[in-house]
Amino acid sequence: MHWLLAIAGFLAAGAAGAAPPAWYQDWDGVRRAAAAVRTIETSFVQTRTLKILKKPLVSRGVMAYRRPNDLRWEYQSPLATLLVVRKGNAQRLLKHGETWVTDSSAKLEAMKIVLGEINLWLDGNFSASKTFRPELRPASRDQPAHVALVPLDPSLAKIISRIAIVFGERPGTVSAIDIFEQGEGVTHIAFENPRYGGDIPDNRFETPR
Repeated sequence: MHWLLAIAGFLAAGAAGAAPPAWYQDWDGVRRAAAAVRTIETSFVQTRTLKILKKPLVSRGVMAYRRPNDLRWEYQSPLATLLVVRKGNAQRLLKHGETWVTDSSAKLEAMKIVLGEINLWLDGNFSASKTFRPELRPASRDQPAHVALVPLDPSLAKIISRIAIVFGERPGTVSAIDIFEQGEGVTHIAFENPRYGGDIPDNRFETPR
C-alpha cells in the first residue's frame, strides 16, 4: 500500500510541475503571442552561401516593425538599400553617394511581395499567405521550433524549395529566417539585439528627403 501511495504522490508532483504548452504549439497560440508584440527594432546579419562562392556574401542592416503593417528594412552594408512599407504602400530606394533614389524597376514589384510576406510572419498570420503553404514544426533534437513555408506557385518552387521561420525565445517573436534555394544556395538572416514594445516615430517609416 505504501508503494502505491508513493507512486500516486510522484505522479501528482509531476503533473503539478509540468510545463505549460509552448506558445507555438498551434496557430492560435502563435497569433496570440505575436499580437502582444507591438513594435520591434533589431539589427540583422544576412549570410548567403552558394556552392560556386569561396566565401559567403554577408550583408548587415536594421529592421523596424510597428503593428499592424509599418515596416522598415534597411541594408547598411555592403550596399545601402532601403525598403519601407507605410500603411500598405511599399517603396524601395537605393543610395547613390549621399542621395537616396527611388527604384521603380520590376524589382520593386517582387519586393512588395517579399515585404508583404515579412509583415505576415511578424504578425504571426502565416495562414493568410497566398504565396506559401505553412507547416508548424515543433522543436526537436535536431532543429528549433519553426514554421516551414513551401511555395504554392510551381514557378517560385523552381527557385525556392522552402523557407524556415525560426521562433525566438520570447513568445511571438522570430529569431532567424532561412531561405533554401533549389540546389545548394541558402540565405540565413539572424536578428541581433532585438528591442520590443518601444515607441517608434512615424518618420522611421517614411522615405528620406
